[in-house]
Amino acid sequence: MSEDSQATRAASAETESAGADIGRQVGKFIRLSERLFATLKWNEAGRGLERPAYMLLNRIAVDGPFRLSALAGEVSLDLSTVSRQVAALETAGLVARFPDPSDKRASLVEVTVLGREVFAENRARWLAIWEDLLADWTPQQREEFAALFTRLNESIAERLPTERDAR
Repeated sequence: MSEDSQATRAASAETESAGADIGRQVGKFIRLSERLFATLKWNEAGRGLERPAYMLLNRIAVDGPFRLSALAGEVSLDLSTVSRQVAALETAGLVARFPDPSDKRASLVEVTVLGREVFAENRARWLAIWEDLLADWTPQQREEFAALFTRLNESIAERLPTERDAR
């Protein structure tokens, strides 16, 4: 076996090992962050939100308004699940529906003033936890991790089918 072939095999094994390690760490991150979110005492926050409500309110507040079908696709949930969750947010006065100007048969969901306030309170609590978790990291470590994590998310997003591809 040539020296070049051995070097290529070694580099390939190293890459595979790094990929496996990253895959394990991403899986662990997902599990641990879900558990972390579940352990928060949101009810002590006064206007705390459960994880599904926070996730939907986040998407609507940041990138809304949405049609329910588009929101379901955005959060990778079944339309009926999103519809029930949005109905609960609407009952709580956190979101409102209005006719879609491009198609009067459809409606859009947008965040209300109260919804924006509740979202901001919950987001501040969540971000404070991340600040606490990263307190012993240097600014350079935080920036480097943020850049690499952003790059990973962008790579994942590029692999996903677009809405048009999914049809």
